[in-house]
Amino acid sequence: MEYKKYFTLLQDEIGAAVFSTVDNEGLPQARYINVGVGNEKGIFFMTSPKTDFYQQLEAKPEVSITGMAKSDKGIEVIRVSGSIRKVGKEHLKEILKDNPYVNDVYPDEADQQSVQAFQLFKGHGKYQHLQNKIAEHFEFDVKD
Repeated sequence: MEYKKYFTLLQDEIGAAVFSTVDNEGLPQARYINVGVGNEKGIFFMTSPKTDFYQQLEAKPEVSITGMAKSDKGIEVIRVSGSIRKVGKEHLKEILKDNPYVNDVYPDEADQQSVQAFQLFKGHGKYQHLQNKIAEHFEFDVKD
């Protein structure tokens, strides 16, 4: 399975995943963030510039993401780590469109327009299907 399928699984089956960064003291920090888009161009997500998460991404533009989907197919786990970059506001509409939490976290249009979109564009990961004993490693590097 190529990385695009893993990223689509993150978006469609997992949705909110644990995003981890390090703070200014070098300590690990984790929080649930919605995977806005996962496709051949990487993983896209957003946060407000007012958050500690944003400040951590600015200071060290790397993130680790972990998610799990449990269904009648079994338990699938994905872990992805790598480099992120800011992307333009044109990505916000796509990231926001299927986000079930956006109206709770950013209740009005001005709040939604103030967020910054990011792209995880280069890194590595691991996919596991626990019942089928599948463990696959992958790498990705999106140039544009």
